[in-house]
Amino acid sequence: MGKGTKVRALLLVIVFVGSTAATAWGQASRPSTLADLAKYTGADRERILYEGAKKEGKLIWYTSLVPSKEMAKVFESKYPGVTVEICRASGMELLNKASSEAKAKRYNADTIESTLGILMNLRDEQFFIPYSHRSKL
Repeated sequence: MGKGTKVRALLLVIVFVGSTAATAWGQASRPSTLADLAKYTGADRERILYEGAKKEGKLIWYTSLVPSKEMAKVFESKYPGVTVEICRASGMELLNKASSEAKAKRYNADTIESTLGILMNLRDEQFFIPYSHRSKL
């Protein structure tokens, strides 16, 4: 996977950093909820996401990828002030962890990368926030 592809893939990670992003939005014409942000396609979308992520300071990435540390470094260099905390495990371990946390109403993961089967299981459990992406990365 090339450096540009890694950066684009990790840019998607920032979409899920939203617990404190709402405080960075402020204006009525800008998204006021995470659901609104998922649909937002304004030219300032990436800046809004980055501001919110910097306020939070880190994102937690559940992944089964071997080169996750290298990918996190690329992301952190592009987005200074946002640290990537990696939870690397097998797909089944990630599924069990995310499912258990959701049942306990503890949503630790900001984003999850895994195999299609694992992600479909989480989708079926309605784990994910709906996301609409129409802008270029």
